Amino acid sequence: MADFFKYSVFGLYAFAILLFVAFAFWYVKKREESIKLLQADLKIKLEKGFNLSSQDIVLVGRAYNLSAANSRLALYRVYKDLTDLESFEKLKKLVSEILKEEPFDTMPDEVKPSLARISALTSTSSTETDKHLLTPITNILTKYQDLVEEQKKTKKQTYIAYVVTLVSFVFGTVSLYYSISAPTAAEIAGELSKVN
Repeated sequence: MADFFKYSVFGLYAFAILLFVAFAFWYVKKREESIKLLQADLKIKLEKGFNLSSQDIVLVGRAYNLSAANSRLALYRVYKDLTDLESFEKLKKLVSEILKEEPFDTMPDEVKPSLARISALTSTSSTETDKHLLTPITNILTKYQDLVEEQKKTKKQTYIAYVVTLVSFVFGTVSLYYSISAPTAAEIAGELSKVN
């Protein structure tokens, strides 16, 4: 009986590890499929003459459950595959607009266009102090974004700790049951005396 319990616990751990690996592979595959679907969608929108902005790319990517970085990756792949000169020139403007916003990638989506515009204004300004105008703003926003990310991470860690606590409780309960139902020393001695 003890061997069965030991092997079932090892089997459960092996199953959990295999399940985790399978989930990781499934997640990567699903993300790649979503990127390919977004690529096809972007190609169709370009062929139909849509005038897309960098914000549109991110929003359409969200419909496919993609991050801003993955949405841009899909756009870059479309850009690479284009053979039509007119579409290429249109997309070239969009890619250059995105490249202007990428330094502010860690910032919230709502402020990226404003920061890109301020950056463009300060780079053309003749006053030397204007060129450093954006530094304190981006520093504060980066700290804010870091706090938001830390809060999300803490929330996720709390959830994982809760699940681990529940699993540990189940294993502890099973272990307690087996330790309580185990034979006592007197019962073991009695069984040994019967055998001898």
